[in-house]
Parts: sequence; structure tokens; C-alpha cells
Amino acid sequence: MLAYLLKRLLMMFPLLLGITLVTFTVIHLAPGEPTDLQTQLNPDSGPELREKLRAYYHLDDPLHVQYLSWLKRLAQLDFGESFSQDHRPVRDKIVERLPITVAINLLSIAVILGLSIPIGIWSALKQGRFFDHATTLLVFIGFATPSFWLALLLMDLFGVQLGWLPISGLRTFGAEYMGAGGQLLDLARHLILPVFIAAFGGLAGFSRYMRSNMLEVIRQDYILTAR
Repeated sequence: MLAYLLKRLLMMFPLLLGITLVTFTVIHLAPGEPTDLQTQLNPDSGPELREKLRAYYHLDDPLHVQYLSWLKRLAQLDFGESFSQDHRPVRDKIVERLPITVAINLLSIAVILGLSIPIGIWSALKQGRFFDHATTLLVFIGFATPSFWLALLLMDLFGVQLGWLPISGLRTFGAEYMGAGGQLLDLARHLILPVFIAAFGGLAGFSRYMRSNMLEVIRQDYILTAR
């Protein structure tokens, strides 16, 4: 067992190295350069500024030197500076947004497990009936609908047209003056859409998985005998 684990761990290194190499190659094959965001929208930028930016970001170095430098900084979790106006380190921005990202993912997992298990079981028990057909249709819709497109539709419907839910931020302006219950309700209203979007695809797949497993179980001989 120990030898197997060591073997798997050793295989991770060339795999990770291959992933970084493919990622680096794809980035360099993409049209344009990272500095285009800072030069194309700046009417005062000229060839001299472009060359300075290329030298600053080491884009004029040979590709193998760029790759090794990038790999070294990646191992140190140094992702460079943001191209936005504040030029803050990317790592700081990731750390700043990581808690809410983890919270949304945990909430979406809870929603997936809380809904897909009873839906899958009930769909198996009602195989061939209206509920089963309806959930099957929703499953195919969930698999076929891109999450970003669904998010845009729901934001337009519930945020813009109906005005029921906020479409940005985590709290309403002035929410700090609300009571504890009001702040909790305000936070919940802000999380409804992102949590639903994050859970929709997984809900469709896991409910189908539960349905197939439940059907397999209820067709076992001991279940048929008990009936």
C-alpha cells in the first residue's frame, strides 16, 4: 500500500509539470500580449512604452527563461501584480475573495445534497410517472444550459425586470444599520442567485445518479422478496 502511494505521488510531479507546460504554451499561442490591456486603451502609448512594459514583465526573454521564471514564481505562490488600476498583488486579491468563494461552494454542495437525494429517490419510486418525466426534463436542461448564460438570464429576470434579488455585492448599502436579522436576510438575498447557479448543474447530475442507484437497489432480489 505504501509503495503504491509513493508511486502515485511520484507520478504527480511529471503530470503537474506537463500541465504547467501546456498552460504556458497555450497562453503564449493566444493572440496579442498581456501588455495590450495597458497600451491599446492608452492613446499616449507608443513603441517606447510597449518595449518598457515588455522588459518590465520579461516578455523579451527567451521562452524557456520565461517558463522557468514563471514556474519558480508559481511554486512560491507569486502570481504577479494585477493589470487593474490598483496594481495590487494577485495573491492578495485571491485571498480577499477566497472566503466568499468557499462559502458559496459549500452552500451549493449543501443544496445539491439536500435536494438531489430526495429528488432522485422519489423519481426512482415514481418511475415512468409525471414526476419522473419532469425531473428527467429538468436534468437534461441542467446538463445543456451553460451556467454563465443561465446566470445572465436570472440576473435580468429577478434583478432587473422584477427587482426581487440583488445582482452584485454581498450586502445592500446601509445594511450595517439593520438589526442582526435584517443583515442575515440581506446576505441571504445576495447569495440566492450565485448559490443556485453554482448548484444547478450538480443538482441535475447527482439527482440522476441517485435515481439510477435507487433503481438498481429496488430491483435486487432481496427487495423483490421482501415485497
